[in-house]
Amino acid sequence: MRVLFVLEQPEILQALQQPEGVNPGFGGTSYTTVRLVLALAQDQTAAASSLQLSIGALNPPVATFHGIPVVNLAGAAEQPWDVAVVTGGSLDALHAGHLQLHCTRLLAWIRHPYDWDKTRKAKALKAELVSVGKAQYLSNALIAGWHHHIDNLFCTERIRRAAGGAGEPPAPPLERRQLRIGFMGALVPSKGFHQLAQHWPAIAASLRQLGVEPQLEVIGGASLYHFGEGHPRLPCAQGYGNSLERWLGEELGRSVRFHGTLGPERYRLMASCDLAVVNPSGQGEAFPATILEWLALAVPVISSQRYGCGDAMRYLSKLQIGRSCQIQQRIQHYLLQPGDQQRTLRQHCRRVAELFSAQQPLIVSQWRLLLQQPTPRVRVNEYLNGKIYRLLLREWLVMGLQALRQSLRQRLRPRG
Repeated sequence: MRVLFVLEQPEILQALQQPEGVNPGFGGTSYTTVRLVLALAQDQTAAASSLQLSIGALNPPVATFHGIPVVNLAGAAEQPWDVAVVTGGSLDALHAGHLQLHCTRLLAWIRHPYDWDKTRKAKALKAELVSVGKAQYLSNALIAGWHHHIDNLFCTERIRRAAGGAGEPPAPPLERRQLRIGFMGALVPSKGFHQLAQHWPAIAASLRQLGVEPQLEVIGGASLYHFGEGHPRLPCAQGYGNSLERWLGEELGRSVRFHGTLGPERYRLMASCDLAVVNPSGQGEAFPATILEWLALAVPVISSQRYGCGDAMRYLSKLQIGRSCQIQQRIQHYLLQPGDQQRTLRQHCRRVAELFSAQQPLIVSQWRLLLQQPTPRVRVNEYLNGKIYRLLLREWLVMGLQALRQSLRQRLRPRG
């Protein structure tokens, strides 16, 4: 069976030099694509699989990637494939006619909640939908019906190894008189840094009143998704950067540091943080990869329960926020906790990340089932199909009616 995974950022094929490496500084969509292809390839021998895996891209920089063939889609439109897997940008190109694929099955691996645009295009191309997050799947099921859902691969060991091991836990912030907070994500509006920036001067002032000097480490830039960074001082677009400068004010040169898009070295910086904030509104998040990376390093995360963020934040009830104005309250609550409670929370964060990491063999098996199942095909997800729910409901109603009849007979039975 010939399977093609279409890659949106082929430059990652040169940057990811080790198969077991972390994301070298590209969008999560491209990294999870190559991660899955590598995982399926590594599982080939043990499973005696018939999968013939290839990676496809426009003008790729290499011909093979750790033994996996890389196909230049610019001149291979007529190559036949049993299955082709595409993500959002490639789905757009297919729908617009800018990309041609000759395949028996097309899988649209979508990465946003309530993705009206991609579900519409997938339907037009007769593609099967695959969602990557639990809440994201439910949102897309509401607009496109039941479909496939498989979580993204996530590995705690890769993150910790890149950070240099477990290391010593930092002393409580009140003892050090310093609180280091991290934000990691592309500096584009959809990732929500501006929602933190709007409140940062007030947050910084409140921390100084408690005798703690704040430090905000901002990791990421617009270039993560190949967007322009036209601002002269910040790694983002001109208009967005101007707004950030206005909101941050004097804190920009005092307590806020912008690091831009970093490679694996970002994990050492992340591990040095006491707290992290991730996309305060949760808008557009499908899978909580960024949250899990912080948790893998035992760094508690403040974020929303909306969409993909909720997949992980449901395990961190005291750090959830409904609005960005609640960030300050959550920070102070953590800061004022006794040191032993902070350590317990950090250990809990690590266990949450390990829970997701433990799913890796299951995820590979789910993809293998999805790619290789015979016709008629079934949806691959953890949710029962509608018929099973209807059967359960019918049985529940029958048992309820039987209990009601028995109760009525006992009440109406003549008493001798």
